[in-house]
Amino acid sequence: MSVIEIEKADNLGAILQAFKLEPLNDSELLKFYNDKTMECRTGDMYVSPMEDLFEECTIPMTANAHLLLGHRGCGKSTELYYLKKRIEAAGQPVWIIDFELEMNVFQANCWDVMLAVTEGLCKIADHKKIRGLDSVLELVSDYLRADREVIKETDKNIGASAVFGAEAKSPPILREVLNLFSSFKAELRANSATRDITKTKMERRASEWISYTNEIANKIIGKLKGKQPVLIFENIDKIQPPEKAMEIFHYHALAQMPFPIIYTFPISLYYDSGFSTIKDLYKPHILPMIKVRNIDKTENFEGIGAILDIIGLRADSGLFDSEALKRLIMATGGALRDLFSCIISSARRANRRGADRIEMQDVRSSLSQLRSELTRSISQPDYPKLANIYRDKKYKEQIEDSQFLLKQMQALIVLEYNETRWHDLHPLVAEFLMEQGYIHDSNR
Repeated sequence: MSVIEIEKADNLGAILQAFKLEPLNDSELLKFYNDKTMECRTGDMYVSPMEDLFEECTIPMTANAHLLLGHRGCGKSTELYYLKKRIEAAGQPVWIIDFELEMNVFQANCWDVMLAVTEGLCKIADHKKIRGLDSVLELVSDYLRADREVIKETDKNIGASAVFGAEAKSPPILREVLNLFSSFKAELRANSATRDITKTKMERRASEWISYTNEIANKIIGKLKGKQPVLIFENIDKIQPPEKAMEIFHYHALAQMPFPIIYTFPISLYYDSGFSTIKDLYKPHILPMIKVRNIDKTENFEGIGAILDIIGLRADSGLFDSEALKRLIMATGGALRDLFSCIISSARRANRRGADRIEMQDVRSSLSQLRSELTRSISQPDYPKLANIYRDKKYKEQIEDSQFLLKQMQALIVLEYNETRWHDLHPLVAEFLMEQGYIHDSNR
């Protein structure tokens, strides 16, 4: 996460920081968060997946597990950080776990998630100065140390006054466990033998670990007079291959913690036949894209206006030629990450040629790069099916080949929009297929 707080850009150089791709921090959210996008996403001012999550996380429940699904770059991270602020304002502690940063997404399994859950609770206990956990933390420490040789560097750090983010006045056993978690995760990433031993042990002794986790959670809830902690797993939807998420989330314990947990989840797997068993365990919430076109290909003025507002919060309007900015918005199809990335690329180019604003030539260059990235993931046998998604309204709403859809959604070739569920090609892919002669459309 960026350590430099962003300010509204008043020159091309400042755009690079103003449109950073990392989530906004607390003070940045106050300046740059646009709370008027949800109606553009859902088509109904009274429907909001994030409002649903807020209400369900702030109402005490025994088991309260959620999946947040949405395309890469649709704004999930920003929405989750804003949700964190709201839940904290309601008096509940929240910890966000960046799973991509904490674990190896190419080797992840359900035990990695369980470890992260328990560590997240320990960090909340540290932050909220929860006492009375010594006995269960001793058991956690013994469990982690068993069947492994603790590296000398870790032993040297344990008991230090301030390590791995633990507060200096935290109980020694809590600091020790937080140190142990950090070194243990590093060892899991680097040592396949440790990973195999841990997997085998946790499969055999899963009930012990779950009981420790539940005891820590219940102690926190008791000390906070019934206020439940909330864990948010960001970037867990980046597990590779995405199908591995099915295997991980079939582990029932992840859905049965005595406090709310929100996991991001690959939206492409929503169409996998196995998802029906997942949604019986977790409550799914879909964060839709912001529509810039309607299903009949007409422009969606509300969606375009919402994106213009997002950009206007971050940069002076004079830094963009208006037609060039409109082109950027329409060509990226409501994918905010793609839009921000292209704005940065365009600003770099404009700055290097000595201009004081982004113009169409800069936009063409950045969109050309993005189009190349997208079209490299499709092959000629895909072209007719993709063209059919673009042309046929009925096909937009129901694509029979779910495996084809899953593959294309993973690559962001096909985007999903909500109001009534429908799909469309990424605009740059549609333009490519027009050039190849598979689509004939005078309105695009």
